[in-house]
Amino acid sequence: MKRIVLVGLLLVVALTAAGCGMIATGESAAEKAAQIAEFDVPEGFAPDFGMDVGGTVMVGYSQPNTSSHFFLIQAPESAGMSREQLEQALRDGLAAGAGNEAVEATEVEEIPVTIRGEEVTATVGSGSGSGSAVRVLTVPFTGDGGPALLLYQTAEADWDQAAVDAFLASFR
Repeated sequence: MKRIVLVGLLLVVALTAAGCGMIATGESAAEKAAQIAEFDVPEGFAPDFGMDVGGTVMVGYSQPNTSSHFFLIQAPESAGMSREQLEQALRDGLAAGAGNEAVEATEVEEIPVTIRGEEVTATVGSGSGSGSAVRVLTVPFTGDGGPALLLYQTAEADWDQAAVDAFLASFR
C-alpha cells in the first residue's frame, strides 16, 4: 500500500509540474485544507494551491512579498506512511513546483508541542533559502483523514514564536 501512495504522490508532483487543472487555487485550496484540519490562517497568509489525488491532500499558503510559507500534507490512514515518508513526499512535491521549495533545515532540535490536543514531537531548525537565513518548523499530527504534517518556514528575522504558538493552537 505504501508503494501505491508513493506512486500517487509522484503523480501529484507530475501534475503540479504540468500545471494540470487538478490543482486548486484560492478558495478551493482553502477547501482542500479543511479536509486535513480546521485552523485559523495566520494574518497576511493566502492560499496558493491545494490538491487531492488518491486521498493524499496537499495545500500551500504564503505571505506575499515575503519568504513565509506553510504547507500541509495528509496521507490516507491506509497508507501507513511514517513521518519521514510524509515529509519527503511533501519536499518532493514542493521541489517539483515552481517557487515553493522547502528549505532543508540544519541544527535541528526536537521540541514538544500540542496540536489538536495531541502531544507530538516537532522539529525546528535553521537553513538558508534565497540567500537569507530561514527558520523551519515541522509538526506531525493526526489529520481528519490520516497522518498529516505541517511545514512552516519564514525568514529568521521574521520568526515570531508567539504567532507560531497561536497558529498551532488554532488547529482543531
